[in-house]
Amino acid sequence: MEKIKTVDQMSTEELQAYLAGRQKEETERKQNERNEYEKDKERRTSRMVRRALKLNGIMESFYFDCTTTLEELREKLNEYGEIKSSSKGGFQLKTKDGQHKVVYKYSTLCEWDERSVKAEELLKDFLSDVVKKRDKELFELIVGLLEKNKEGKLEYSRMQTLYSKEKLFNDPRWVEAIRLFKESFKPTSSKMRLEFYKRNGTSQKWELISLNLSSF
Repeated sequence: MEKIKTVDQMSTEELQAYLAGRQKEETERKQNERNEYEKDKERRTSRMVRRALKLNGIMESFYFDCTTTLEELREKLNEYGEIKSSSKGGFQLKTKDGQHKVVYKYSTLCEWDERSVKAEELLKDFLSDVVKKRDKELFELIVGLLEKNKEGKLEYSRMQTLYSKEKLFNDPRWVEAIRLFKESFKPTSSKMRLEFYKRNGTSQKWELISLNLSSF
């Protein structure tokens, strides 16, 4: 039986061969682990993408079915005069128990140019300097209107609410901020938007039924 040499008993050549063998084994082990990882990653990624494509098809079909139904209902609502003449085509429907509703509304997609940055600075400076001391609730309300959406942009509906309060103050910073916001506004497109809501069992407030993966 061949006697196994310890490292300190090996010649330089034997030690080099031993280390080369160990290095080869380590390299092969890492490569095998990498191959297993790559296979597992591909399997899981492909499965998620297949499910996403399936869900996308379901969502597309669902949206088409809902909008078709709502357009048909719009005609009937117009016949009964239940849609206000001032409406831009939007309306909402509630379930009989008052716990759920569908909102179909006109949505303006827009952006604000660099003047909005200066407007925001002026507005926040005025609010912090004057309004916060007098009416904290109003301060928080107006600041909330300046909150950006997930794309980092101002919300059209919130800005419309801000404009409705234009006459609240005559401070030069407030007046200039509103003017700059209006001048920097540019509509890019528009479309009908579909939203679903449910009532919160405790507060009874309407809560959006999110169909956006990013919101979970």
